[in-house]
Amino acid sequence: MKKLLTAICLIFSFSLIFAQEKEKSEWSRAGMSEVPSQKRPKRPDASRVRDLDNTDLDGRQKSADILKFGLEDEILELLGKMTERRDERFVDEAYDLYEETRSVAVKEGIMNFFKEMEDPCLEDYAIMILNEPFEESASTVNAAFSYVGTLKTRDAIPAVEQILESDNEKYYNGAIEALGKIGGSDEAMYLTEYFENEDLTLPQKQSLVKTLGLLKASETFEKLVEMAENEDENTFVRMYASEAIGQIGASDSAYSEKAIDSLTDLYKDRDPNLRAYVVKGIANFHGKEAEELLIQAIRDSHAKVRLEAISAIRKNAVQSAVPYLVYRAKTDPDTNVKNACYPAIAELNTVEGNTYLVEQLSEKKTGDGAKAKIVAALLEFDHAGNQEVASLAEEVIFDERRKSLRYAIGKEMAKWGRASYESTCRLYLSSSDVPTQGTALDIYAKGRYASLTPSVRSLADRASPENKRDANAIKAAKILGVDWEKKGSSSSDAK
Repeated sequence: MKKLLTAICLIFSFSLIFAQEKEKSEWSRAGMSEVPSQKRPKRPDASRVRDLDNTDLDGRQKSADILKFGLEDEILELLGKMTERRDERFVDEAYDLYEETRSVAVKEGIMNFFKEMEDPCLEDYAIMILNEPFEESASTVNAAFSYVGTLKTRDAIPAVEQILESDNEKYYNGAIEALGKIGGSDEAMYLTEYFENEDLTLPQKQSLVKTLGLLKASETFEKLVEMAENEDENTFVRMYASEAIGQIGASDSAYSEKAIDSLTDLYKDRDPNLRAYVVKGIANFHGKEAEELLIQAIRDSHAKVRLEAISAIRKNAVQSAVPYLVYRAKTDPDTNVKNACYPAIAELNTVEGNTYLVEQLSEKKTGDGAKAKIVAALLEFDHAGNQEVASLAEEVIFDERRKSLRYAIGKEMAKWGRASYESTCRLYLSSSDVPTQGTALDIYAKGRYASLTPSVRSLADRASPENKRDANAIKAAKILGVDWEKKGSSSSDAK
């Protein structure tokens, strides 16, 4: 009898364990990830390559040589520039270097480059790192987390969950954030289990709340509202919960009305940090109630809330907010808020807004610093003001007291290279001021104006090894592809 009872107990225990494991398997697939097949980088866009070649005065060969022969510091500096410019000319060289280098820093720099390029060519390497994270440095593992998160590499999910279940604190935030970017409803259910864990540290709790919002885990909506409304809860938890409420409410119509009501009520809180995150939350909604809260937030007493409101207004294209943005641009005591208003007004593209921005270019009371910001905004969105910007450039071209504005206008034009900039480029090219003329060459390199090519060629003709001090002559030669370094040697050989 005793043996029978023991056997029954054992069977019951195994059944219970089996049931628990079965239940766990429904929401957890933690384990080794299958490594995808190897692949080369995406082919560069030909027009983008031409554009980069036109503005890279040092030429492609120098960068290619650095990737092949350079020191670690030189390679890292180049990778930083490539990442910033999204320079896709050297993707094959960077990929080959990743396979052969033994430098951890260079590998991480290359992975970051391909992450910013959103190129999946390193997915196999990233998953291999996550399958064996304890064989790598923490920075390498975090680079892999960031890469698979940005690329939304779902193949990495088992490995990420396995790291999360290892309870290694140094990987917790990276794993949680990656899962938030990669995952879906299954991963939301998986992380919901962690939500009730009382042993979570405060930083872990904060990361988890942010991630549940990214995953739009509607199962946690009520709990998130409770946390956001609890004044005794940690401020950052309340902030992230407020943003998550908006993310979940916007994705699930069953919670939309309650999310808007909750966020509207939370906006009454005295903590400006919380109000800023309420604005982040409400930015997920369109409609009258959301727009009213955003317009109210433009007039918040704290600049950080106003800045968040301006960002949300741009995101949601709230044209009804333009009069408020114009007023803030005129009167706001915070310079950062004023500067944020200019591109917002330009992007929203209303008659009132465009008229205000254009008028500021000729307004004597508007400082040159503000005018430079307005020029940048107008040229970026290209809805209005091209002629007025050209007139302003003509106004400052010979005024030595306003050099900084002159350079700022040229720098912005050099970003876009539009046909309408040709007259300004000609004006700058005729200047005797070396930096002004150099800026003209930058504009020309982007726009390639046929009528100005003779002038640029004439400038390039002055370049030679004996005339290395003439920076603009050498710059012009590089733009036109003239091999200026051989000029002197060929003439001396002839002698």
